[in-house]
Amino acid sequence: MGEGSVSRRKFPLLAVDSGGTKTVAVITDERGVFLGIGKAGSSNHQTVGIRRAKQALKTAIQGALESVAAEGAVSFRCAVLALAGLDTAADEEEMRAVVDEIAEELSLAIDRRVIENDCLCALLGVVRNRPGILLIAGTGSIVFAHDGRGHYFRTGGWGYRVGDEGSGYWIGNEAIRAVLRMHDGRGKPTLLSEMILRRLGFAGIESLYDWVYSERCSVDDVGALATIVEEAAEQGDSVSLAILDHAACELEQLLLAALRKMRLDEATPCPLILQGGVVQRNEYIRRKIVSGICRTHPQLTLVDNGDDPIHNIVRRGLDLLET
Repeated sequence: MGEGSVSRRKFPLLAVDSGGTKTVAVITDERGVFLGIGKAGSSNHQTVGIRRAKQALKTAIQGALESVAAEGAVSFRCAVLALAGLDTAADEEEMRAVVDEIAEELSLAIDRRVIENDCLCALLGVVRNRPGILLIAGTGSIVFAHDGRGHYFRTGGWGYRVGDEGSGYWIGNEAIRAVLRMHDGRGKPTLLSEMILRRLGFAGIESLYDWVYSERCSVDDVGALATIVEEAAEQGDSVSLAILDHAACELEQLLLAALRKMRLDEATPCPLILQGGVVQRNEYIRRKIVSGICRTHPQLTLVDNGDDPIHNIVRRGLDLLET
């Protein structure tokens, strides 16, 4: 990514929010004002694979460049990429190589590049050096906490195959399981059967079964069924209410595990930030989590961080520009 002798148009910050559902890239000035924005689908390499993740990241960044009419060679003082699915050293190495390829293909020069897990990056953008805890429950689920002394703790985020309890995918998958149990006669009757088949346009259970095991069924598709569970619960469906109760319990357990690792003093105020569709749009789950966790940990204060996560990532980038 050397600049060589090429004359480049320079911008302060490129910030990228890579999620399980969408990817957003923004170019900002030194105050965080959006100059350009680009969007694409999921770029979580754990669910869509490296090739599609790279394409989504490249599409979003390219869209941001096009929206500021940036043609040819471009440089950034700082680029912050908050990536979903960035969970291990191997993940980081693999995604750094992907970002290198994108930068070369788009003729980008980056003075300072930071690649972080999306939850950690968003948390740092909100609390900076103070204590804080962030739960993201969207397609997946994860918690990051900071004790205010430079130590960071993570719980969950192990992906849809073995984790992501309480997430949109988990709720959708539990709904499908409930429908199949009802069909077998070993589960309670539930409105979910009719509602899911109607939403997906299937005539019967066999079509649902075929879809689940086909390449047409994605993590996002299953996660989208979480809204049906909420609708059925609002109509008094006991099976759906049980799924939402279980989801809230799982998410609370993620928070409790992180709090135990933090060893937070009872007198130390600590903001609690909730992000992702499950905890921002599902009022039932949100209320259960907040009432439970704040009852056991009164030092927690819910921060109404209604901002899209990209704003927290931009704040993280602006902090880095100052250091």
